[in-house]
Amino acid sequence: MTSVQRPITKPTYERFSELVGKTDLEMYRLGWTEDQGREHLMKYYGKRSRLQLTEDELDNFLLYLQLTDSPAPTP
Repeated sequence: MTSVQRPITKPTYERFSELVGKTDLEMYRLGWTEDQGREHLMKYYGKRSRLQLTEDELDNFLLYLQLTDSPAPTP
């Protein structure tokens, strides 16, 4: 029996697009790649995408990025 993955739908909370836009800017400022962002989300939230985060989690992720001063180390 194979599991069927449901497509991830865009969250319905009002601030989603605003928060994603702000996290995009912060990730760019830090020089983070998409893979580095995914690694952080998996490590701290157990989720692969910002689409899967609750509003509080996405707000927390944004705050983390804003408080981070230096780029993530490159592997």
